[in-house]
Amino acid sequence: MLTILRLIRFPNLLIIALTMYLTRYCLLLEFDSQALKFVPLAFTLNTIGFIFLVVSTLFIAAAGYIINDYFDTKIDAINKPERLIIGVSISRRKAMFAHTILSSLGVIIGFWLAYEIHHIIFGWINVITVGLLWFYSTSFKKNFLIGNLVIALLSALIPIVVGVFEPNAYKELYYFIIAYAGFAFLISLIREIIKDLEDMDGDIAENCRTLPIVSGVNTTKTVIILLIAIVIASISYVIAMPFLSGNKIFILYSVFAVQVPLLGLIYLVVKAKSKQAYSILSTITKIIMLTGVLSMFVFNYTLNH
Repeated sequence: MLTILRLIRFPNLLIIALTMYLTRYCLLLEFDSQALKFVPLAFTLNTIGFIFLVVSTLFIAAAGYIINDYFDTKIDAINKPERLIIGVSISRRKAMFAHTILSSLGVIIGFWLAYEIHHIIFGWINVITVGLLWFYSTSFKKNFLIGNLVIALLSALIPIVVGVFEPNAYKELYYFIIAYAGFAFLISLIREIIKDLEDMDGDIAENCRTLPIVSGVNTTKTVIILLIAIVIASISYVIAMPFLSGNKIFILYSVFAVQVPLLGLIYLVVKAKSKQAYSILSTITKIIMLTGVLSMFVFNYTLNH
């Protein structure tokens, strides 16, 4: 069981589920003009439907992790031999079978939900996601920045897919969903590039054309620092909006739980030189991603207090 949980990146799946839950219950609100406050939305998708939406997303994400490891066995044998699962603990045939089942279930559930809310076109979101994850594993990740951008876009899609099923939310709050999607995109892009630094040995052996291989370590670090600076500046812009000007708790949380750690990350990126250091950077970036997601709860809690 532990092997399977490692294969499907169970902690990452928990973050995906948490992101979707917080997006629905902390950002999707409507404004009560009589009480002059935000109140819970009368959701288009009922609770059972939302659970299935989360499950379908997790199925497809888990399938993506499996197929990525399936095609990455040679690279992982060099970069992370101690963490190699497919071909060691689980056969390649079983891994492919699991990928097929999980992807199929994710697509079927997606179309069923889209049919239930009379927007069948939404069902194609999961089909496109499955296709992108397949081609990411087979070719995109080996090409210059394409794989990084694909994963970043799919990360940004997680809060957006919750929002598209709820057209009745207070319009201004859609901007916050887009803001969180932008955060997810940039922080995921940063982490993917850091992971490319960590995995350079195996990537070179497999003739990958990742950013550090093509442009060098120093240029890659510069790109990472610029992306972090963009995230910090974007957060500053958002918390300076008049809509948030009086929400001191949310502002303080954003500064000390997200922006300050990002500043620390810049320092660590400059100092990092070893594979172990890059691995630590990747973990720190994931923690910052989590604190960013949790800010949805802080935003909701402080909205009417």
